[in-house]
Amino acid sequence: NIYQEAFERFMAMSHLQPFLLLLLTSLFALPALHGAIDFEYCSKNGNDYGNVNRVEISKNPSVGPDESSSMTIFVYASASKNINVETLVYVTIKTGEFTGLLKTYNICDVSECNNEAGIEAGANFELTLPDVLFVGFDEELKYSVSLRQKYVEEPIINMCVDFKVPTSTATLVSA
Repeated sequence: NIYQEAFERFMAMSHLQPFLLLLLTSLFALPALHGAIDFEYCSKNGNDYGNVNRVEISKNPSVGPDESSSMTIFVYASASKNINVETLVYVTIKTGEFTGLLKTYNICDVSECNNEAGIEAGANFELTLPDVLFVGFDEELKYSVSLRQKYVEEPIINMCVDFKVPTSTATLVSA
């Protein structure tokens, strides 16, 4: 009977559908995860100014034996509020009670922003932070990237993420 044959084919395919769906989903997700690093918000509960979607690192090769190696940090985020042109991007390291400043950038130097309005609410943006000193691998050492307001005594932190540089070079994106 033709209906029984169609039903049997349908049942045979329905057993494969979850497997095929899982396979297809994982194939599409793999390229997006390549080079991504685990991060957490500094305040542990997010940020008022937006969401960070992904953090990646590209290790830059050392020039010579006496040269320190550096890396480029990429932060992919979306703004939920306007981020003005006077915002600074800080890259720091934290270990125990010590926090050290590695680099400071103007927001419009490391992202595409409207030089009058900065980054508008609702926009996706990427921070490209070049030439950050690579300190080395240490279980306690965390890097931090934060957006802070310029021209105030105590800088107001608008967005901040902490992350560890992975010990595996396979996780780092090569430059």
